[in-house]
Parts: sequence; structure tokens; C-alpha cells
Amino acid sequence: MGPTHWPSWILVALIWLLGKLPRALGRVLIRPVGPLAYRVMRHRRQIARRNIEMCFPDKNEVEHESILRGSFRSLARMLIETAWCWSSPPDSLKNITSVEGLEHLQDAEESGQGVLVLTFHSTCMEMGGFILCDKTRAGALYRPLKSPVIEWYQNRCRKRYCGELIKKNRPRGAIRLLREGGVLWYAPDQDFGREQSEFAPFFGIQTATLLATHRLPVLTGCAVIPMFPRLDEKTGNYIISLMPAMEGFPSDDVTADLTRINAIMEEQIRSVPEQYWWIHRRFKTRPPGEAAFYS
Repeated sequence: MGPTHWPSWILVALIWLLGKLPRALGRVLIRPVGPLAYRVMRHRRQIARRNIEMCFPDKNEVEHESILRGSFRSLARMLIETAWCWSSPPDSLKNITSVEGLEHLQDAEESGQGVLVLTFHSTCMEMGGFILCDKTRAGALYRPLKSPVIEWYQNRCRKRYCGELIKKNRPRGAIRLLREGGVLWYAPDQDFGREQSEFAPFFGIQTATLLATHRLPVLTGCAVIPMFPRLDEKTGNYIISLMPAMEGFPSDDVTADLTRINAIMEEQIRSVPEQYWWIHRRFKTRPPGEAAFYS
């Protein structure tokens, strides 16, 4: 992780610095980044536009564009939110964070079960994990990054507030943690191909949905609690909403279980669509015989 990774080291230094600045100043500095990213990230903008148009066929072009531009503003804001989580004093964020439904998590923990906390790739997902881990020592499943420098810094900073950090390609660690009664934070709404997934509807589109959300409860007997982070743009406060543990989950019907999870996520995304990670190729893997989603 020496000089050959200097761009990553510069980014690490920038994230560290942003986290040390006063919050008001950080918000001002990051504000122009959203419109700039919208203009510069042409390929990602096309992906996001395609996703939004297909997921909201009932909206018109003006409404699609409003969600698209709002999503890039949220992506820019994600930089400062991540910086706060990673390098600000933890207590400095308590006055802008809150939890709804904490009793659902406490009830599941008191029963002695492991708890799988399911979330999605909201732009304020890092803040959501930070708030969750302030209430319980949750572990996290994460995807290894291309940059060893950024991954090292991410994990080093997350260990300030997270429990065990488990790579997604090492499921035994997740199974062990849940069997031991631990809490695991997991965002499964990404496309990793057919081998790890089964198709289930998401925004009315057949979507490759990760089987891990069904298999982990089957293997460990854990409770499954959906968790949704969001920013209240009127107040500037960050909120996580914890739902009651899913009853009758898992069932014998894998597709029905995955459909149920996708429906819960979709409902929450619809409430604040600008805060979802639309730049991901969520619908890349298609059912046999279906045309490519992204040209």
C-alpha cells in the first residue's frame, strides 16, 4: 500500500479532513459536488436514469429527472456522511441521529436469537450502520473493495463502532456470528449473478435476488429485522427505522420469501427515492431469453 496507491491515499486524506471540519462547513463544501457528478459521471447517470424510468413507469419525464438529480445530490452528501462516521468524534453525531423501533431489536436480542438486520443501499447507509452500532455491537457483511488502501481505511474506521467485519465471500463467519446470538448488518440488494440468486419481483421487474437472506435464517434460526436509514432533509437529522421481526420467516417457499423482502425494501425506497443507490446495475442479470436491461 505504498506510492503506487497515491490516488487512494489522497482520497483517504480528504475523507479524514472532511470528517474533522465543522458539519455546516462540510455541507457547504460538498454541495457543488452533486451537480458536478451528474455532469461528469455520464455512464452512471445513464444507468440511474434507466433504473428510475423502469421502476417508476407511472411518473413523467420531469419527475424522473427530479429523482435522478436528487439522487446525485444524495450521492455527493454520502461523502460527508461517511467522513463524519469514519473520522469525527462518535459523540459529535448524537444530536443529529435517532432510532425508531429500537424495542424490536431489543426483544429479539433478549430472546437469545441471533439477529439479521437487513437494509438496502441508501446513500446514507453508512450513517445507518453507525446509528445501529451505537445501540448494539453489530457485525457487518461487506464487499471487498478494489483499492486495498480504501478497504484498510474503511475497516479501520468502522471498527470504532462496528463489531466483527465479515467479507461477503466468507459466509462461515456470518453463520457463526448469528449462531452465537450476535447481530449482523447486511445490505443484500445487489446483483451478483445467477449462481447466488433467484429471480423475484422488485418494482415489478424480475430481479436477481440474493439467496443469502433466506439461507442465513435457515442455517442459524436467527430473527430477521428490516432496517431503513433516511435523512430528514427539513431537519438535517438521520433516522433509522427498525421494523418488527418478520413472522413466519423463513418459510419453505424461497421465492415467496425473497419477494416479501423485496416488497418491504421497495415500499421504503418509494418513500425517499432520491436517497437510493440508483447508479448500481441492479437489473443486470436477466431471466433466460430476456433482452439486456442496459445497452
